[in-house]
Amino acid sequence: MRLVVFAILLPALVLATAAVAVVQGADLNHLDDAPPGAQLALYGQAFLPAVAALVAWGGPRGFPWGFRRASWRHLGVAFALPLLGVGLAYGTAWPAGLTQVRAGSVFLPGVLLYLVLALGEQLGWSSFLVTRLKGAPLVVGLAWAAFHYPLMVFVPGAVRPGVPILWALLWFTVEAVALAFPMVALRLTTGSIWPVLVLHTTLNSALYLVAEPLTTGSAWWLGEGGALTSIAIVIVVVATRPWWRPSQGEKS
Repeated sequence: MRLVVFAILLPALVLATAAVAVVQGADLNHLDDAPPGAQLALYGQAFLPAVAALVAWGGPRGFPWGFRRASWRHLGVAFALPLLGVGLAYGTAWPAGLTQVRAGSVFLPGVLLYLVLALGEQLGWSSFLVTRLKGAPLVVGLAWAAFHYPLMVFVPGAVRPGVPILWALLWFTVEAVALAFPMVALRLTTGSIWPVLVLHTTLNSALYLVAEPLTTGSAWWLGEGGALTSIAIVIVVVATRPWWRPSQGEKS
């Protein structure tokens, strides 16, 4: 029953907040200029998985938060995996001429914002959905991807100009499903949400705070949901499987 409530409530909340943003004329390329209500709706979307999970659970009491200590090894794997994926994608694109390095500023304090936003999402995905399903990374990855679809389809600026919506949705889904496998494994193996938060935060920070400000080029290939980025992440997830899959003696 809890899963049913979550599955019904979350899409309703996402569509409602996306509608508010669209009606108020939000554009992700100029989010700072959007009305406060639109900004609240868009930033607030990150917390909707947590809200839906807590409602489905019946409140915070007994909720599987996952705020327990994780080993440095698991945290290190969670930190390294997205860096390797982003590094492989951009490290391939630059010499191949698919993009160019440009002068830009790197805003590392933004990492804290991405950590907070990741927490809002992962309390829903990792603390609730993963523990209720006891795994099912394919389902978790598809749900994680679908959560972003209304934003990508309806809100201007979520998909870069010239990139077909279906192309962006396809490769974003590939990326989300691929990342769900190590995220689910780390959450169940450690019983902790911290490795998942590290992975999610590092991915967004590496893309939006480092790689993209220093790069100009085709959004078909690079950025979150770009084809090359998604392919690189799939390669890294497969190659690093011995790092994140449960070893003998670890709980899964």
